[in-house]
Amino acid sequence: MPDRRMMSHTACAVPVLAMAMAMGLGLSTPASAAPAPHAAMPAKASTLGNARQIKLEAQALRILASPPMVEEIQRVEALYAADPQGKTPTGKATIKRAARSIAMAAIQYAVGEDTDRPAVMWVVNAPHDWSGLAVPRSGYGIDNPDNVYRNIMVDGAARYVIHGRVKKPGPAELHFELRDSIPGTTAMAAEGGKQLATLRSDAMQIAADGRFTITVDSEPANGRPNHLQTPANGKPLLVVRDLFTDWATQNPVALEIERVGGPAITAPPSDDRIARRAATLLSQMAPYWVAYDNQYVFAKSANQIVTPRVRPGGRGFSTSGHFSLADDQAWVITLAPLGAVSLGFQLTDPWGVAYEYADRTSSLSTAQAKPNADGSITYVISKKDPGVYNWLDPEGHAAGIYAVRWQSLPPGARAEDAVRASKVVALGQLKQELPNGTQFVNPAERKVQRAERARSYARRLSE
Repeated sequence: MPDRRMMSHTACAVPVLAMAMAMGLGLSTPASAAPAPHAAMPAKASTLGNARQIKLEAQALRILASPPMVEEIQRVEALYAADPQGKTPTGKATIKRAARSIAMAAIQYAVGEDTDRPAVMWVVNAPHDWSGLAVPRSGYGIDNPDNVYRNIMVDGAARYVIHGRVKKPGPAELHFELRDSIPGTTAMAAEGGKQLATLRSDAMQIAADGRFTITVDSEPANGRPNHLQTPANGKPLLVVRDLFTDWATQNPVALEIERVGGPAITAPPSDDRIARRAATLLSQMAPYWVAYDNQYVFAKSANQIVTPRVRPGGRGFSTSGHFSLADDQAWVITLAPLGAVSLGFQLTDPWGVAYEYADRTSSLSTAQAKPNADGSITYVISKKDPGVYNWLDPEGHAAGIYAVRWQSLPPGARAEDAVRASKVVALGQLKQELPNGTQFVNPAERKVQRAERARSYARRLSE
């Protein structure tokens, strides 16, 4: 997902936000959901907050307030309301939040589709304020809080060069994935589409100073290192993931892309054209992911965790499902890390949009969770805070989707060894079900934990 440098757009942000509010979009979390404060940063350049990113986000806010998007968002809300999940208390309460989140994701795809003037755009992120813009939540499809996602749309008939620089400490893994299409816009497939090619940091040539170059075109590598071969026709999507195991220290990789050859360059698309394209994308993505989750997530029994599967492209193991708990219940899960560099457990709403994670523990990464004495990790999911450090916080809701990812695994890791225990218990009996040495927190300590998490996430905006 894509890129930027930085400049102030305060003058254009104010009317855009006013227009959105007048149209009923409300660029903040609806009252039915727990509030999610924006991460705020001053108007200064950073790796992710560069000028191109800010320009694209300002455009995205204009598109969000456009009539085609307002109308399509209303249709998505109706789609969600008619779905069985829309009849549940949690599903109903999160409809507006989820519809606006996937709408913003569709807009990000649309504004980044100009392959003649390619961009590396940061997408699928928490609400954030910078350079005069209040940017709302973006996400869908069980977006992973441990990833910095960036999109690059390319033309198979053109040639591109990506220039990168790793600022140490960099991400645990940098992963480039070339996909045949925008996830959720074609026939149903695992993870939303077909993978065409991948490139991972452990197989890349990166100079001692952290610099690297990637070539992207339809020709074979022919000895070129760090090459991604595209189809000769069409416009595939390049997804970039910076995987963070430690939010407090790791830095996003600086990326820029240039078009170095191809057909004649066309005129840039207008806002009106982009708005219509974004509405079309949303009309495809929203029903796709509703059907996907109904088939692959909600068809399973609630509060069950199964043996993980092998993910495509050498991305480790993953498993997912859904939970539904009474107010006085907790689900206790113990997992083996299997030697993975990254073990991440997260919760989303019933529509696949991550619960608030910038300053709440709806996800726990390798560095954020406290292990047991034997190296395993025990997590607790419950609507109410149980006072356990490894609490996965569902933002005051009793249901949703979960996902677990084991990434950068050692040779010989066995998926069947991943799940140690899983049990739903009464909150009053929780302590008896937890391993010896489980770390507990009081309300003041929870506040400290959340504040540290917010500071760690805010580094993505400033570094």
